[in-house]
Amino acid sequence: MVKDKIYIILIGIIVIFFVVMFLVFGTKNIKEENVSEILIVGDDSVWKYSDKKWYNITYKSSLQQLSWKKYKVFSNNELIGNYYLWYSDKWYVFDNDKQAVKVEGDLFAYSSAFDLKVKNFTMDNVDDFEYVNYVLESNNISTSSKFTSIYKVDFDFDNDSNEETFYLISNAFPLDFEPEKSFSIAFMVKGDTIYYIYKDIASNKGFNGCKPFYNTFLDVNDDNIYEFILSCSNYSVSKKVDMLYQFSDDNFKIVISNQ
Repeated sequence: MVKDKIYIILIGIIVIFFVVMFLVFGTKNIKEENVSEILIVGDDSVWKYSDKKWYNITYKSSLQQLSWKKYKVFSNNELIGNYYLWYSDKWYVFDNDKQAVKVEGDLFAYSSAFDLKVKNFTMDNVDDFEYVNYVLESNNISTSSKFTSIYKVDFDFDNDSNEETFYLISNAFPLDFEPEKSFSIAFMVKGDTIYYIYKDIASNKGFNGCKPFYNTFLDVNDDNIYEFILSCSNYSVSKKVDMLYQFSDDNFKIVISNQ
């Protein structure tokens, strides 16, 4: 009888353990598997997330199948409403009466079973060059270099109640000076640690290189940690490169790109 009671208690403990593990991890996996969404990044990128995988949608026929569906539409990261989108050579926006809606600024839209958190952010001037100079020196670039783009974005991307700082520095496409090196570097500072996001350094050949910019900060999988889209423009090329970044294993990684 005593042994039977011990076995029953052990079996009960094992059952409770597996129930707890399922509630902690199993429901999370089920939620992730059921997440499906479409992200439209301007006219250059359409990404689909399904079964824990990201896909590029590039064929015109596939893009047209997404037409006349409702999306949450943003302009310069500001929500402007729920609208129909229609694709031809680019995306066009229409209201419920199928009247065209003019969108000023950069378009971002999504369709998802849950509300993606899209962060409206501010690009600020860099007033303290400690980290900028450290990054330049670490990459054998002069701290007296001129820039064609330099700014920072402060916000709490991982919801730990402390703001991180995202920097962008570049001298790509100089018009009034001729640097020895062409560089574009995006990085984040958390505490006193620097995390590189994007780095392109090469000998200057006029207008080579790609000038990046922070496009959209958003939570794509409803885990209260923001991902972001970094876009990069090539000189005289209309199509930009779009890259969706995620912070994983103490590094920023590209989850999907249109290239």
